[in-house]
Amino acid sequence: MFLMWPLLLLIACNQKPSEVLVLPTLHGAHEVNPNYSYDDLMQHIKDFSPDVIGIEIRPVDMEMQSDSLDLFYPLEMVQVRNSFPYIVTGIDFYSDETEDQVVNRKMFTDTNTQLGRIKKLSQQMKLDSLLILRHEELGIGKINEEQIRIARTYSATEFLKGEYDSLTQRQYWLEDSLFKNTVYEDYSRLNNRRDLQITKNALKLIKNNPSKKVLILVGANHRNRLVDSLKNFNRNEIKMVENLDF
Repeated sequence: MFLMWPLLLLIACNQKPSEVLVLPTLHGAHEVNPNYSYDDLMQHIKDFSPDVIGIEIRPVDMEMQSDSLDLFYPLEMVQVRNSFPYIVTGIDFYSDETEDQVVNRKMFTDTNTQLGRIKKLSQQMKLDSLLILRHEELGIGKINEEQIRIARTYSATEFLKGEYDSLTQRQYWLEDSLFKNTVYEDYSRLNNRRDLQITKNALKLIKNNPSKKVLILVGANHRNRLVDSLKNFNRNEIKMVENLDF
């Protein structure tokens, strides 16, 4: 009985860390970016040859038909789900109250739901002249312009260098400060909650697949928080893949 403990310890010490690549996707911008098209994304996935893939689709929606799924999710996420059906897992999240509900239009239009209220709030934000003024004064508009430029021109390799992640981190920090103690604070809270749960879901997927090659695909604006969390994780368990030289 006691002889098992050294053996188990030896096995744990010799266990390879999971190789984790967090690859940002561009949603509609893949259509206009000549350096990071949908085909480029699919080729990067094939080259990495992952054992497991986590994608930005909620677990509850993973079995939906493609013609319904692509009404609510980015095209590349649906393509990856369809192309790698046996190794793909959904890690997306909307809100606690909708976690077990299959996605539908009413979620976003019914103002009695959290998502419906947030959508109405985002529409109000676009019409709030004082908010728009403060938004520009803080430089958030210029950050957004730079994000759009990068999304239209950078390759996946360039994205992995972290420039876009730094812009997003700055944007979120400024928006959290701008919305604090205002009617728009719930907007920041929902975004932060979503990113937190996506990170938790990704970590769970990685932990459930020790010593495997794990690919996480999320929209570029979600990547910075997820990568920060993974970099602080035990290096004996997770090895971050930081370039496409494989």
